[in-house]
Amino acid sequence: MRPNQTFWILAFTLIFVSCRKNPPTPTPATPGKKILLKDITIPHLPSPYYHFEYNADSSVAKVDFDSGLTMYDVFYNGSKISEMRNNIIVNHDTLRYMYDNAGKLFLIKFIKETNVTYRHVFFTYDGDQVKEIDWDHAEGNVGYLIDRVMKFTYYPDGNVKTIADRRPAHDIVPESNSTTLFEQYDDKINVDDLDLTHDGIHDHLFLFQGFRLQRNNARKETFSGSSADNVVGYTVNYNYTYNSDGTPSGKAGTLLYTAGTQAGQQFQVSTSYSYY
Repeated sequence: MRPNQTFWILAFTLIFVSCRKNPPTPTPATPGKKILLKDITIPHLPSPYYHFEYNADSSVAKVDFDSGLTMYDVFYNGSKISEMRNNIIVNHDTLRYMYDNAGKLFLIKFIKETNVTYRHVFFTYDGDQVKEIDWDHAEGNVGYLIDRVMKFTYYPDGNVKTIADRRPAHDIVPESNSTTLFEQYDDKINVDDLDLTHDGIHDHLFLFQGFRLQRNNARKETFSGSSADNVVGYTVNYNYTYNSDGTPSGKAGTLLYTAGTQAGQQFQVSTSYSYY
């Protein structure tokens, strides 16, 4: 998780991401086997942190975040996601997926139960790789204002190398910028790269469609930047355990703060994964 990678990740110790230079050849999954991730669990956070359920064809039918803080039903048009609908009592937002003429996801609309679109997520590509994702929100009579921009670079094998995350100034909150560097990828199967773009409890989760940010798993992550007026930074090194099919069963590491008021402090982090 962790995805996503900002000050919020530090605040909630949501740290499960991937990294590498000079990558080896990835280990394929067992031929014909579908990987059906069930739960992602992080100590001291609501459990499970992510939960997945599937249709008969192995497509995701439901996904929950933060032990039911948000709970989405997933709908399809053919093989492509058409909508994710939050179905908790206090929120029935719909995330509607839009595709270009080439079949690539280029836009997700966040729509209230009253049918008002209040947020967009835009995707731009370099070939089949996402190079930028932009979020905006409705702002009174002004229209829509960009409030988050993520830019990605990749290693030749398709694993993300850097994520630059910019949040423009808004009201009394100053602009913040951060960069996350991923290194030392393993050659096994990644199952949690959706967390790299998810802003935790502050925004809706969306499933990727037609692209991946990580194919393999990180052994090292370096974060630097600022969040509001607080400069933060860390490095974390991970060790993974794996199932026989190359999927991770767990990861653990030591996070060391390198900047900010906690510079020099370190603590243990871990994530566990279960499957159907």
